[in-house]
Order: sequence, then structure tokens, then C-alpha cells
Amino acid sequence: MSGAKRPGIHQLSVSAAYGDAIGGEVFTIRDALRAAGYASDVFVELVDARMAAEVRPYQEYREVSSPENVVLLHFSLGSKVSALAHKLADRLVLIYHNITPAEWFAPYSLGLARNCLRGRIELASFAQKCLLGLGDSEYNRQELEELGFSPTAVLPLIVDMSRLDGPAHPLVLDRYRDGRTNMLFVGRVVPNKRIEDLLAAFSYYRRFVDHRSRLIIVGESRGFLPYYDSLQRLMSEMKLDEVVFTGHVSQSELNAYYDVADCFVCTSEHEGFCVPIFEAIHKELPVIAYSAAAIPYSTGKGVLLLLDKDPAIIAETIAEVLRDSDLRAQIVERQKRALSMLDREALVRQLFDQLAGIGLI
Repeated sequence: MSGAKRPGIHQLSVSAAYGDAIGGEVFTIRDALRAAGYASDVFVELVDARMAAEVRPYQEYREVSSPENVVLLHFSLGSKVSALAHKLADRLVLIYHNITPAEWFAPYSLGLARNCLRGRIELASFAQKCLLGLGDSEYNRQELEELGFSPTAVLPLIVDMSRLDGPAHPLVLDRYRDGRTNMLFVGRVVPNKRIEDLLAAFSYYRRFVDHRSRLIIVGESRGFLPYYDSLQRLMSEMKLDEVVFTGHVSQSELNAYYDVADCFVCTSEHEGFCVPIFEAIHKELPVIAYSAAAIPYSTGKGVLLLLDKDPAIIAETIAEVLRDSDLRAQIVERQKRALSMLDREALVRQLFDQLAGIGLI
């Protein structure tokens, strides 16, 4: 583009919320594009008041739209933003963050299940319109390819881990540093996370391995109270205590929960990337995760992956990792390889190379 006016490279997203992983990626990309001399703004449908100065309403994109522009559309659900993108004459690149299959939500939220179905239909409609389809894991890239996107490539989610190095909430530290073994899971309390399998494994662990143990589940259940209620009933049937559902937490509280944890355990069966696993790696926690969906792809199989959901197998695996300090150290060291794949500067360069490779910059 030397000697010529550079095109605008803008981003469209449903939201770019404070502390949100996708929001963090959006702003990292925007700042890199501006530093490289491109006009670059972020246009969203849902405006977080704390980020209002950083974004523009998506309706305003029509004011800057041009066939010379490049639009990076972050897609995780059908929306008014993607409907607008479909009508644009701008050169379009889709960054796919995955849509959870509707069948996970149908028993608990028909509305969300319908939205997921519509989102997948809408996603397919972009296959012939986009000049490039980027998945933030190989799992997501394969889905784009199956839908007819071409070319496709992987751009791992660009995550800022530095926020985890900030202050840790003292009350959380004081409450949960009490000598108990703390197992941690971070993520929304929704059906695809299969928290019931986590409860079953913890129940075995409490009964047969270490009764002085605790399971901490950090994440909100808003919108899925029937699922949350089913978990409470299950705990009652299992006579299971020492399970903490924290709900939504602040950044300092999240930092503290990672600090008090002895391991991170994930029994989810559908993830498009799974940022909390990488947060746990950053905090040097051993990760034990069920090998499903994007997890083996996004982690490069760098964490301890389980192929079986048997509660005894999960619990005894956790016990072995926590008992054997050498094994724990080996796992933590091996996990760093997975985290190294998320170097922010390298991923920004990768995006620039991907755009250049098809002549967009």
C-alpha cells in the first residue's frame, strides 16, 4: 500500500464489554491497526457504559462504509450487527468465535436455543460473501470450512493476561486459604459446561480421597436458573457440601480465586476456545480437562486431557497430580507451551500476514 491511501480497517461486534475476552481482542486489534496507520474504529450493538468512549453504535458504520474498506466481523451469534454486515459492499473478513449447538440450551431456554439455530443459519450465509474466514481455534476453522468458507485460517484469541496479575481480593484470600484442597472451575453455569460431571467427580474425591476439599465454581448463572436449580437438586441428592457457586465476580476476586486454587478442572463438552484454561495456565495451576470440542486444538494438547468422564478416573487423576509434586511441576511446565501460542504481538503480526496474504492490506 506504499504511496497509496490506506483503506479503513474497522471491526463489527455484537459487544465489546469491559473485561470480556472478545472485547479485549477487538481493542488490541484496533490499537495495532491505528499504530500501523489505518483508520480503525469498533462498531457494536450493545454498548457497555464503561466502554462507551471506545466504541461507536453499529448504525454509524454506514457513514464510513466503502468498497475500499476492510471489515472484520466478530461472529458468535446472529445479530443486528451481522445483518448490517451482510448488506455492506465493504471487503469482509469473518472472525468466528463459535456458536454453542442449540440442543444444549433447548431444555432450559428455548429462546436462546432458537437464537443459536438462527445464528448458525446466518453464519452459513456469509460463506460466499467473506474473503477470509478465521476461526479462533482449529475446531472453529474446520466448522467454517465445512460451511463453504474459503480460504480459512486459524487466529487464536488474542487475550490480555496481565489483568490476572493485578490485586487479589483480600477477603477471598482470607476465606479460602484455610488448608483445604481447592478445585476451581471458571465459566458460565450453563448446560454445555457439564457441571454435573464436575460435581460427580468432586463427590468421589470428597468421599474416597480427601474430605478436606472444596469445589469453587466461578461464573454467573443468569439466564439459566433452571439449570442452576437442577445442580442444586443434584447436590442435595448426593448429600454434597463444600461446593461454592460464586456468581459473577470482580477482576480482583477472580484473581484471588485463581490464587487460592490447587488445580483447575474442566468437564465441559463444548468450547470454542476456553479462555479460563489459559488463565489457569498463566496462574501456574495444573489443568485437568475433558478432551472435547476446541480444547485439544486450542491448547495444542498441552494440558492434561481426559478421554473418560468416569468420576473415579477424574478424581484419582486429580489426586495423583496434587500428591506428586514432580508430576505437578512437569504439567505446569508443559502447559507453558500452550500459553506461548497466545503471544499478543505474534498474533497481531499473524493477522496482518493473513490479511496481506489475500491482498487486503
